[in-house]
Amino acid sequence: MIDRFAGRVGRFILPAGLALALAGCGSSGSSSTGEPSSAQKLGNILMFQSTTPPQPNQLPTDDEVNFACPSVIIADGGAAIRAQSGPDSGSLRSQVSITTTARECTQANKDGGFTLKVGVEGRILIGPAGGAGSYGATLVTQVMRNNQVIARRSARVGGAIPSGQTGADFSHVESNIVVPGGSGEIEIIVGLNTGGAEPARRRRR
Repeated sequence: MIDRFAGRVGRFILPAGLALALAGCGSSGSSSTGEPSSAQKLGNILMFQSTTPPQPNQLPTDDEVNFACPSVIIADGGAAIRAQSGPDSGSLRSQVSITTTARECTQANKDGGFTLKVGVEGRILIGPAGGAGSYGATLVTQVMRNNQVIARRSARVGGAIPSGQTGADFSHVESNIVVPGGSGEIEIIVGLNTGGAEPARRRRR
């Protein structure tokens, strides 16, 4: 798991040997078939706008000073949203959950400001009381400094599950989040909810 990304004006800097490494809870390396994992694919979308990276000799070199890109935090209670018709497990209609997170920072100026992309990949599952249809939740992305919100985005995520299937994957990327320079710790917080409310207390992912 890599907790640092490097960046500079106009492009993303990462050593070729680390080009596929990403931060994210539950992320892993290549699968047993040699194919990139879901975390790697999400990271490639963030960095290269494609699920596959360029050839190693086309990657930029790590020839500038790195800076720390803040880790993604999942809000308490925001990792999954469940829809149930009753209290028992057999009443579960659907669950929308976050499975992987990633981020990319591009340094904008010397005062510490940067632009940010935040990627989330998730899974929709149908429960015993569910059926084919469209399912979703609201994904809230916040950037905070010293417990003050400096950027906030919300988007509807999810998808349709056709008849005969029990689940589907989804992904979402928030781009061009501007983080101004300043003192204090930066936190990137994501969470799912049924509306557009702010995420609850945070926990490290």
